[in-house]
Amino acid sequence: MPLLDVQHLTVTFPGPRGPIRAVDDLSFQLAASETLGLVGESGSGKSIAALTVLRLLPPAARVESGGILFEDRDVLAIPEGEMRRIRGARMSLIFQEPMTALNPVMRVGDQIVEALTVHGETANIAQARAVELLDAVRIADAASRMRDYPHQLSGGMRQRVMIAIALACRPSLIIADEPTTALDVTIQAEVLALLRDLKARFNLALLLITHDFGVIAEMADRVAVMRGGQLVEEGPVRQILREPVHDYTRRLLAAVPGRRHSASLRHPFHADPGRS
Repeated sequence: MPLLDVQHLTVTFPGPRGPIRAVDDLSFQLAASETLGLVGESGSGKSIAALTVLRLLPPAARVESGGILFEDRDVLAIPEGEMRRIRGARMSLIFQEPMTALNPVMRVGDQIVEALTVHGETANIAQARAVELLDAVRIADAASRMRDYPHQLSGGMRQRVMIAIALACRPSLIIADEPTTALDVTIQAEVLALLRDLKARFNLALLLITHDFGVIAEMADRVAVMRGGQLVEEGPVRQILREPVHDYTRRLLAAVPGRRHSASLRHPFHADPGRS
């Protein structure tokens, strides 16, 4: 059984002329320990799909049809109280912009501790575990950094704190929504290398939401291309990047500046299709 199985999902928002389909009959699967890249330009529906998996849609959104199975359970039918326990413990989210996701008036160590204690860990064990997590995401002098506030950290370090929070309860699935967009190129590479190493170390499945085919080439096992809320192409990353079938995928790849046509896909190329 797949770890995550999204089946014919349709999500709408109210519009002046009737419901607008942000996600339209979307289906995909994610296996345990696999990385699936969900790629598309701005407005393609990829982030809405991810928020639906987590049951974190805004109030105006409506799931019109379809289903989501996670660990063989119907996500859309789970009571909210139980869903709160699943978030963080079994599936967690890394946001695009950590400065807005982190609480600016809480020390970063306290925010990691809170993620642990809300899921039943004792305060003393949570403190020790928080230091271990900061060390695991390669923040030097982790014990003293526990006392820092988010504004005292660099952008890359704040994103590492977000990753530590996402890892805190050792979930089986992490959803990363544009995790490197707000970072400069050098820090992007460091964060992606960290995510790749942590994924292997903790045996995680990763749903990677991005507009960047460089990130897809570097990180994903499979890629699913979205346009206008619909899935237009899906397959192994090497196959899609070398021999795309759908014209939309070809256009996105053709827009990538400096795209390499070499046999290796471990030389990422970066683009923002939403701005091309």
